Amino acid sequence: MTLFSSFLIIHVSTGLCAVLVGVLPVVTRKGSRAHRLWGRLFAGLMAVLLVCAWAMTALRFNTYFLALSATATLNLLSGAWVLRRKRPDLNTADRARPLDWAATLAVIGIGLWILVLLAQGRPDGPATVSAALAASALIMGAWDLWRFAAPTSWPFSPELWTYEHLAKMLGAYSAVLSAFSGNFLTALPAPWSQLWPTVLFQCLIVAWIATLVVRKRRRPLCVG
Repeated sequence: MTLFSSFLIIHVSTGLCAVLVGVLPVVTRKGSRAHRLWGRLFAGLMAVLLVCAWAMTALRFNTYFLALSATATLNLLSGAWVLRRKRPDLNTADRARPLDWAATLAVIGIGLWILVLLAQGRPDGPATVSAALAASALIMGAWDLWRFAAPTSWPFSPELWTYEHLAKMLGAYSAVLSAFSGNFLTALPAPWSQLWPTVLFQCLIVAWIATLVVRKRRRPLCVG
């Protein structure tokens, strides 16, 4: 068995587990012990999956895998690390650290490199999906840099970390689901077999955050 095959077996196995486990933090009560437990397990599975993904990309370079790995990595790291940046307005320790900056800048650099490769006509894999993933990484990276540089500026609120955590962890889940769908749900035509999870979860994220914002604004009225 080759080194690549070994990484692939671990990658696929943990990916299947992550697809199943990733649903559980969504359906359990936020902040509960079960939510934290399943969330940590999902993050652990994603970490193993991504280590294998980066190793396989290094062994057999592929633009699509690079774009998917970069986007999923930033979603996972930023979604998890935002939990220690909840209140930068009250505690300076809740602000971005050098590792936050380094990881974000690295992914932005990779996203720009992917767009250059695509512009040069070197798409290994579905070019449309790779471009969408690279654009997503750049947008998310730019957002994070803004939050790092001006943590208490607009649109900061005490609940912002909740929205960021939700959006980024669901983004990480949609990335692994996109890979799963692209490889196993082959009845769907390309590139939609890879794109439908991204479209679905982006709509879900917007609707969920909008619901939370509306609910928060109505709460004082109900109390009064």
